[in-house]
Amino acid sequence: QQRYEGLEVVDGCGSFLVPGFIDAHVHIESSLLTPERFQQAVLPFGTTTVIWDPHEIANVRGREGLVWALEASEGLALDVFVMLSSCVPSTSPQRELETSGALLRAEDLAPLQAHPRVLGLAEMMNYPGLLAGEPEVLNKLLAFQDRRRDGHCPGLRGKDLNAYGAAGIHSCHESVSKEEAREKLQKGLHVLIREGSCAKDADALLPLLDDYSSAVIGFCSDDRNPADIAKEGHISYIVDKALRSGHRPQTVFRAAGFAAARAYGLEDRGAVAPGFLADVCLVRPRDGQAWSSGVTVEAVYKKGHLVDRAVLAADAEAYAVSRPLPRWGANMRLAPCKAEDFHVPVPAGTSPGAKLAQARVIGVRTRQIVTDALTATLPVSEGQVRMDREQDILKIAVFERHHQTGRRTVGFVKGFGLQRGAIATSINHDSHNAIVVGTDEALMATALNHLIRIDGGIVVAQDQETIESLSLPVGGLMCARDPQDVAQALERLRQRTVAMGCRLPEPFIQLSFLALPVIPSLKITDRGLVDVDRFQLVSAAF
Repeated sequence: QQRYEGLEVVDGCGSFLVPGFIDAHVHIESSLLTPERFQQAVLPFGTTTVIWDPHEIANVRGREGLVWALEASEGLALDVFVMLSSCVPSTSPQRELETSGALLRAEDLAPLQAHPRVLGLAEMMNYPGLLAGEPEVLNKLLAFQDRRRDGHCPGLRGKDLNAYGAAGIHSCHESVSKEEAREKLQKGLHVLIREGSCAKDADALLPLLDDYSSAVIGFCSDDRNPADIAKEGHISYIVDKALRSGHRPQTVFRAAGFAAARAYGLEDRGAVAPGFLADVCLVRPRDGQAWSSGVTVEAVYKKGHLVDRAVLAADAEAYAVSRPLPRWGANMRLAPCKAEDFHVPVPAGTSPGAKLAQARVIGVRTRQIVTDALTATLPVSEGQVRMDREQDILKIAVFERHHQTGRRTVGFVKGFGLQRGAIATSINHDSHNAIVVGTDEALMATALNHLIRIDGGIVVAQDQETIESLSLPVGGLMCARDPQDVAQALERLRQRTVAMGCRLPEPFIQLSFLALPVIPSLKITDRGLVDVDRFQLVSAAF
């Protein structure tokens, strides 16, 4: 019998060798880390390849942001492939629903296709524009007709889904129900099961996973913060959840590597076999016996080399050449605000003595990025529509931060549970203006002004003196700090919101998605409240 002899022999007795995990759709920016630092966070959990849509930094810096993303992810131990951002801004510019930091057209994106790590066109979230045959949307799809074209179509069904697939879309990570995902599979789309920090779809979608579908169902994180990665894992968290729910390990590990590799044409990875990259993980059942107990990742090998967790945690330069941060100037290009900037005047025609007014309210769904379009009766005083903490209805506002336009919108939101204080951040999907929610207009102004002073990041103001923050100097989105430090800072901020009464497990990402006007049903941008179902601006009070 022939035997192989190695320079080094690893005794894996009692463990199993599986392909390295692939994150089929991620925004590295949502980890709050630069790519160098991001790899420190995810490699130890078995993620060896990611498919990055850098549309957060692209919305802030345009083509310059895409070029930086490619440069910043070059030469890492982690393999980072890029899908070029299709929707910058997320909606068609002629609709004037939001103000992005940049505008990317087909001619801006097409030349970057030649880059060896560019796989195609990223999530086509402007599906209303596609279905309406808007020329700019179709130009982008045509420019990438020989490449992968990612989808983003929450709730799309029937003939509209047929048209979406006929346009060449090959995947979707936005399904929130088993029925929706099953229809997408039946119509030829790869379904990516997402488990991020805010949007958590694994429980709903994992029942679709079986020996047959595991070749076309992949896993992705989309948006996952460093605190959750450090505490729970990355793609390994979905793997663990799938195993604990009773799925066969062969099925789970196929979806975690092979399915994503095939979906994106990465023919050199996703299997433990001759001719494939030695991107592998040594794993075992958590209790040492049954996979239903979950998974433990014992060791990770990238291209045959053991990922040294101690070195990786201590020194990013051991795994990549350290790069200077980009010099882009100020992230927060807006003037300081005051409490009066957060007033909502009563609608025209309201009687002078009115004590109540009707208002539209964004209804937050915990652990989902879709919202409800609610209405509420709110108190009126001094010509202003007021928030009402007894109904858990607070004020929310978006301030444009890229072009010094002075645009801002103030509205109402339900679901945070805050009893005091304010939260502000420059992370505001996808245009990344400044967004703030709070129980008091003066505190909202304090939080936003502090955000301006630190030039972008996350701010929690419990009162006028008790303010905690995390600075994100790269576009107001990322930093180059150690992942553990960022995770600890984020956890301190989160605990501060708990002390303020917030009942959302991930308030910062949840807040940031309230400005994304392509996810139903009611959202807020610097230009107004957006009725996403009709793609129209609407008033806060009526």
